[in-house]
Amino acid sequence: MEDDPKPAGEIKIESYSLYFKGLVSEETTELLAGFAVAICDKDDNLLFQMKEQVHDSRVVTLMEVELMALKRGLTEVVRLGIDHISIYCDHYQIFELVMERSVSEQENIVLLMDDVQRIRQRLTSSVPVLVMTRNQIEFVYELAMETIVSEIRIDMPDHNKTCSICSGDNIEPEQIFSVALCGHEFCMECVKQHIEVKLLSGGVPRCLHYQCESNITLGSCGNILTSKLKAMWELRIEEESIPVAERVYCPNPLCSSLMSVTKLSNSTREDVTMRTCVKCGEPFCINCKLPWHSNLSCNDYKSLGPNPTAD
Repeated sequence: MEDDPKPAGEIKIESYSLYFKGLVSEETTELLAGFAVAICDKDDNLLFQMKEQVHDSRVVTLMEVELMALKRGLTEVVRLGIDHISIYCDHYQIFELVMERSVSEQENIVLLMDDVQRIRQRLTSSVPVLVMTRNQIEFVYELAMETIVSEIRIDMPDHNKTCSICSGDNIEPEQIFSVALCGHEFCMECVKQHIEVKLLSGGVPRCLHYQCESNITLGSCGNILTSKLKAMWELRIEEESIPVAERVYCPNPLCSSLMSVTKLSNSTREDVTMRTCVKCGEPFCINCKLPWHSNLSCNDYKSLGPNPTAD
């Protein structure tokens, strides 16, 4: 895969490359769809690749499948810790949407684009590049084609499973994770990666299947998560239980515990704005959410600088 010359006016940035391709076929009695993603370093050495079949009860369009591929690719870019990426598009309408030079009127496209742009905000730079010929993305095109061709087959009895995310087949049943509420199945490694990306982006994990809103519970997959991910998920659950306007975090940098404003009792002292952290016991001001400043107003305390002392 060779670098595509960017349209005039764009600045070439030394970065990693994201290739993606979605395909839809009507060659059989039912609609078949799939997509593929590839991520390469600045020398075009392959770092990541995947292909996925799209199973949906409704009819999906090519635009939707393309954006599903782009969304998955950007999610993997974040997971790999990449900050700069060039996004190679061979679909002009997708290129225009990513460039924010056009807006779709279709609700499904709008929702997918919202996800795409939200993930892009986590990157230092993400430069769309319009690909003019297919040979520049031939590798990922063939990978996407495999997802469709693999569906045109006679299913043979097999006790092992296939993951619809990474397309890994011959997976032992004990390595398959099933979402309790909807029954969708995926390999445990894909579920673990999905949960990690969701938590790092500030969300709560849900089923990996496209447009499925079934929740994944912490108890159902605690055995595949690290202690750090478990703690992060528990914090997300706690945050979800407290309305945004009610959330307050301890200003002590060594604590930062989440609390509810209405559940914090007043100080026994005369200072009605003082509260005490329920975890570390440090006093703080409920008005400005900063360490307690008994002899100073909130504005005067803030004017002392970012790191004022207790004195």
